Amino acid sequence: MTTEQANLRIPGPAEPLSVILKLVGDACNINCYYCYEKRKPYAGYDKLPLDALARLLDLAGGRPLSLELHGGEPLLYGMEATSDLLRLLRGYPGNISLSVQTNATMLTPEWFDLFAEEWPEIDIGVSLDGDPEANRNRVDYRDRSTSERVHVALEMAAARGLAVGLISTVTKDVSRRPEETLDFVAGFDAVKALKFSPCFDFNVMPKRIPVGNRETMLPLLPKGEEHAGWAITPLEFSAFLVRAYDHWRGSGLFRRFLLEPFTSVIRVLAGRDTRFCHFAEQKCAFVLTLYPDGRLGSCDELGVPDGLLGTIHDLPSLDVATSLVTNPTLRDGLDELLDKCVGCGYRSTCGGGCLATRMRYRNSAFYEDYCTHRIEIIDHIAADIARERVASEH
Repeated sequence: MTTEQANLRIPGPAEPLSVILKLVGDACNINCYYCYEKRKPYAGYDKLPLDALARLLDLAGGRPLSLELHGGEPLLYGMEATSDLLRLLRGYPGNISLSVQTNATMLTPEWFDLFAEEWPEIDIGVSLDGDPEANRNRVDYRDRSTSERVHVALEMAAARGLAVGLISTVTKDVSRRPEETLDFVAGFDAVKALKFSPCFDFNVMPKRIPVGNRETMLPLLPKGEEHAGWAITPLEFSAFLVRAYDHWRGSGLFRRFLLEPFTSVIRVLAGRDTRFCHFAEQKCAFVLTLYPDGRLGSCDELGVPDGLLGTIHDLPSLDVATSLVTNPTLRDGLDELLDKCVGCGYRSTCGGGCLATRMRYRNSAFYEDYCTHRIEIIDHIAADIARERVASEH
């Protein structure tokens, strides 16, 4: 342990929290090969009961909340149940910002109507990795492409004048196509923000493989401690991001949509804050996950039971949960990861990265590569900003 420590920042009693609501647990109408939710243990609960959500809101005590309807596929919760849930949220005495993250294959005009009536300010996030070639890890239970249905949903959103955020999981297929992926996304008028999320599936194994996906998935499963066949390494991700950044800037697409992680890197290089936890000091303690059986966890990427903090009906307050005192092993582990950042010249711009990913990589050959890949992209963007500044001065 060094003299100086970089312990996990714990939220104060009135600070905003993010809460991921696992409306239907791991239930989903499609079978993405890299789905981390389907690796978690579930106890047979179908849907998040409203009394568990009501308890969460009561414990929150009016503090600002950023709630995300998530899954699995959250639209499987059903329109009637979703309507009841939104009405419950309307009674909360504090500020709530609400989003839904969907695979969009079930989005219909009726769903758009429901959101417009019950919560018109909802942020709609859609998961789509890219064009059909890049999106081929997002399939149904017979290995059939889901791309066309998502494209239809994005066109419906555009027709209604809605702005949509897109998450692209950078798999092996996507990593080979940064320019094509960006150009493809630019073809959807509804998309105003894009986030590249790396598929660092290291040493993971799904609980089960549906019969209809076995022929394709089995050869891609990791053998021992290695990345799955659909996954990428940290240095592959930084190489992808460098090309993506150059195309985003050089083609003028930066005027068309925001792009993470670039937007956050630019902000922190300018000395400004970002809400993206990979570059902010507000990390796992600021994120809670509520599961259908009442379990409350930290960031949903930490998994269960590693990230478990208790059950919503037994916890006396959310402050107890966010302090991580109910899971001291997790707290100590996260502090240890952050302690590595002490003395690093990139500490203020990097922010320590994703602690869940670093925890998976700990004691592996990729642990140092994780830091290196973040340095590479920060340096690349900083150099571009410096060149632009010099050019503008002359």
